[in-house]
Amino acid sequence: MAGKESNPIQQRMDLLVEKWELAVAQPGVNIVRIYAEDNEKDMVDTFYTYLLGVDTTNNDIPIIFESIYQDDDQYTNDLLKELEDLLSLWNNSNKDQLTIKTDTIEWKPDYSLVKKDNPAYLFTENMNRLATYLNLMKGSYLVGALRVSFTEAQPYTRWLHFALEAGMITKFKIVVDDCASNPFYEKIATKYPDQITTLKPGLDMDNAMQQVAAMGNPNDPAVQYRQAYVKLMQAIEKRKEKDAEKYAAACIEIAVRNLKKNAYWIGQIIAVYAALANDQVGYKNYKKALAYSDLGVQAARKSQELIPDEYVYRKFIAQAVMLRATLHTVQKVWEKAIVDFSVAAENYTYTNDFILAMEAYRMVGLSNKKYSNTEAACKALTTALHISRQIPADTLKFTTFPGVIELLLELNHAKYLSHEEVKTAAQAVYGYDWMDEVLNWKTPHSKSINNTSEAMA
Repeated sequence: MAGKESNPIQQRMDLLVEKWELAVAQPGVNIVRIYAEDNEKDMVDTFYTYLLGVDTTNNDIPIIFESIYQDDDQYTNDLLKELEDLLSLWNNSNKDQLTIKTDTIEWKPDYSLVKKDNPAYLFTENMNRLATYLNLMKGSYLVGALRVSFTEAQPYTRWLHFALEAGMITKFKIVVDDCASNPFYEKIATKYPDQITTLKPGLDMDNAMQQVAAMGNPNDPAVQYRQAYVKLMQAIEKRKEKDAEKYAAACIEIAVRNLKKNAYWIGQIIAVYAALANDQVGYKNYKKALAYSDLGVQAARKSQELIPDEYVYRKFIAQAVMLRATLHTVQKVWEKAIVDFSVAAENYTYTNDFILAMEAYRMVGLSNKKYSNTEAACKALTTALHISRQIPADTLKFTTFPGVIELLLELNHAKYLSHEEVKTAAQAVYGYDWMDEVLNWKTPHSKSINNTSEAMA
């Protein structure tokens, strides 16, 4: 018990569960809206997983739905299909390792439960019947956690309106999560104050992270650094520039003091300069950001003298130089960007970080294109395409790979690659509709990653 009480994260999870149990038990409430501060979102994510645990004090039965909302009927049907899959997984999974007995659920959704003019009824009525079938004990509920992706709040909140109109029995609840910076469900929660209750976690995560950072021996330099770094990150998040500089200086002082004992402290120095550079980008002070990134590159170069493991110091160099290259693109200093992106690409390739190597070569190509050196651009993009073959197709869909194809299509690349080779590479990832994916890869529905370079440019 002492260990649990000393764990600030567990304390806050227990507090959130207590607030949840009070909210979900309110008479007449059908939907619980968790309204979290931005720095509480990770705890809310963990909360859903926590509810699934069999060794917790909470007895609710959560079903986490992740269907994407496109329109009302599609969403309702996708929810039921997802429910079927989850029930099948429950019934057919290997339960030999479980310490408690679990019964098979002999129940299936009824797709005939359609109500004219209410597209949500099919879902809510099935969930009502599932809750009845489960014969839940007093004080426990069947909870549908709708962790939905959508592009516009208004159509989706209309679906929630239909769900309320359809009616939900006492034993079935819906939970959605909101955040202070973008409260999608504010209007509907205000419209239905009796049926939708808002749960505010109030977890004081700034203090929690400081408490976590302080765990351990206070004389341990790693603990001291962790405390200072957490305060640095919090200062950056709250846009407190002077505080950020103060805690950054503390971090660097601790790291420098311990370099002689452990050369790998150089990585912490590089991380601090990267954080400060990115902070200045937020203020649009690119000159100061570049100065911090220069210090980061200097530290990364120094790591080559301190660390015998080539894999490690080349990774440090790649990260630091990639950031500086990105800042050069913001200021349109293409010749310097080309040099830095090329160094990053070479080092990422050496360390087998193929996703970032491909991105670095893509940016070498883009920078050369901006610098009017078409031949160099094509050569770099050809290398990027070759590197992409080291990455599984399912992963490539979520990288900047379509940006490589897009640039090749814009340039005269025949000297290095035939059009058929480019087409074949794209089709292997996206199928016959590859051109649509390539042309629309920057649109909001795209989930591409590692595109910070061009986003800043």
